[in-house]
Amino acid sequence: MSSLFELQASRICSALLILVYSLAVLIVFTLPVMALAKVALAMLLVGALVYYLRRIAWLLSASSPVAMRIQGANITLLTRAGEELSGELMADTLVTPILIVINVIPQGSKKISSVLVFPDSMDKERSRELRVLLKWGG
Repeated sequence: MSSLFELQASRICSALLILVYSLAVLIVFTLPVMALAKVALAMLLVGALVYYLRRIAWLLSASSPVAMRIQGANITLLTRAGEELSGELMADTLVTPILIVINVIPQGSKKISSVLVFPDSMDKERSRELRVLLKWGG
């Protein structure tokens, strides 16, 4: 079983982000505040939506993880910019058939980094191999 897993853009993640941010914009327009404040909040939400779509769903940002290499409790994230971020795989990583949330503590950092893997982020067989590797240790 190879430990290099390549990620691709996720339509499921895109749809979920668009749904959640659309609901947030609708809620903003029901708030009892000035119209200018509503427009400003809505623009902030749209900006955040574009940022997260590019970084998490479409993997177009330079810091977006496009592949990962797992060796035991260590993981190396390969970004679109060609950077390699090594770290420790955390025990609270979530593994389900619908969603995998990989939590990593990069070396020399205290900030946790998370990678979301949806079913359409990789081939079905590779997704199954990743789930087995994360859940049972290979």
